[in-house]
Amino acid sequence: MRVLFVTNVGFPPREGIGGHLAGLARALRHRGIAVEILARGRRLLGWEAGVHDGIRYTLCPFPRLKPFHHRLVRPLLEGWLARNARRFDLVHFHLPLLPPLHTPLPRAVTVHTPMLTDTAAIREGGLRPLLMRANARLLSRGYEQWHLDRADLLLTVSRRVARELAAHYRLHGRRPVVLPNGVDTRFFDFVPLERREPLLLYVGRLGYRKGLRRLLEAFARLGRPDLTLVLLGEGPLRARLLRRAEALGIADRVLLPGFAGRAGVRAWLRRAACLVHPADYEGFPLVLLEAMACGTPVVTTPIGALEELPPRPPLLVAEPDPEAIAAAVDRLFATPGLTALRVAAARALVERDFDWEVLAGRLLDLYGGLFREAA
Repeated sequence: MRVLFVTNVGFPPREGIGGHLAGLARALRHRGIAVEILARGRRLLGWEAGVHDGIRYTLCPFPRLKPFHHRLVRPLLEGWLARNARRFDLVHFHLPLLPPLHTPLPRAVTVHTPMLTDTAAIREGGLRPLLMRANARLLSRGYEQWHLDRADLLLTVSRRVARELAAHYRLHGRRPVVLPNGVDTRFFDFVPLERREPLLLYVGRLGYRKGLRRLLEAFARLGRPDLTLVLLGEGPLRARLLRRAEALGIADRVLLPGFAGRAGVRAWLRRAACLVHPADYEGFPLVLLEAMACGTPVVTTPIGALEELPPRPPLLVAEPDPEAIAAAVDRLFATPGLTALRVAAARALVERDFDWEVLAGRLLDLYGGLFREAA
């Protein structure tokens, strides 16, 4: 089988959806499936192509003329799909932010986060979040509905996302299949607690609805001068976060090392005493699974991923406010025996249910169902 993944994010991956595509593509390749990726490029003009970790990819020119950029790129993507359709058996679109794209091939669609609910969760003020919400209502929602209407196989990364689709979009009586994010448990290997350093770690975009201001405030409340907070990632709020850290008097204990690739994320997870995920909204962040695989204790706000875990998940859940997050981190350090039990249970859970090899097998069964129905 030859499968094409189509996404609006860049590749090689610098964020969660790209990491999802790379992890799934690697696991499908181990099962003899040829996967290529058609993604958003960095150039205004000119196509790019390459290979990342054995995965072939093509990058489409991307004019950054918001809010018209997706309309402008549509004929380029459709032309590429028409020229290359014979090379594939199936196209798998990964939303959000893909314009309507015609293809004669069977189509699977995965919704990672609906832009309508994603942007509604932004608590930061200013003009940019307002424009993002308006764009989601006026443009992105229509694009997403177009893909939902034409999906031969509809998937989401969590039950929460599936409910959001049912609440805000037309599903024509269908129930999306939940195929969560995964992790390579051989690459993200387990490191015991006694080998870790006094680091609190955040991994992700330094952007809206990530709860990073409350994380800084929670860190300031801890009163632990031995701890360092590491914000690993890139994004538009970097300067604002630095100013807030200065105002809180913690700037000397806050590190912003920038973007780290897969190996860099693993290195930090192997060192950190705790991963903190303070977001207002997430579909299913990869880094939670990567931390669980590495044996890194996790404190998280109640995001959509929790519905895919057992009723008593092997991590600490805190309400999205600074005091609750600080209390959860304190509790983690105050109960090392319970923390050790949690990280061992977390590792066993991801090996059983969230390894990319397991999820690739489930996806192949779903792909097979498309062709059985067609026959």
